[in-house]
Amino acid sequence: MSTPQTAEGAWADGVFQFPIRVYYEDTDVGGMVYHGRYVSFFERVRTESIRNSAADVNYLFDLPESEGGPLTYVVSNINIRYHRQAKIGDVLMGHSKVTRVRAAAIEVKQWIMRDGELVAEADVLVAVIGNDGRPRRWPNSAKKCWQDWMNAAAAAQNG
Repeated sequence: MSTPQTAEGAWADGVFQFPIRVYYEDTDVGGMVYHGRYVSFFERVRTESIRNSAADVNYLFDLPESEGGPLTYVVSNINIRYHRQAKIGDVLMGHSKVTRVRAAAIEVKQWIMRDGELVAEADVLVAVIGNDGRPRRWPNSAKKCWQDWMNAAAAAQNG
């Protein structure tokens, strides 16, 4: 019996890539990906991109009050453009890169490809907030993660 394959993403030149398989639950009655599922796909890619880093959701949520925590993320704006239909059984590749780091938010460019063709893209504004729902500044460790990823993407683009 072979070992099951798990989905894992990878960083390359400041862009995180994560495979996404389209399941029946992702589709409408015609077998095409329901437009709202792309929000979930983009969220999955962003979440995997920060896993086990100082920007990880769990890390920020577990920060003690003395360090400005606990903190969590909220999407405050998302603009999606659809280019092609994805369908059941497709294996898509989600991409995510940080384009701007603000004091209490990040701007992210995300896109989904299938066989080298653009399926959908999104511009996302993600804010960090405290338990009271108000914006909070990034802890230095999380901000450094965002800036490092943003700088790596800029360097690769200009390189």
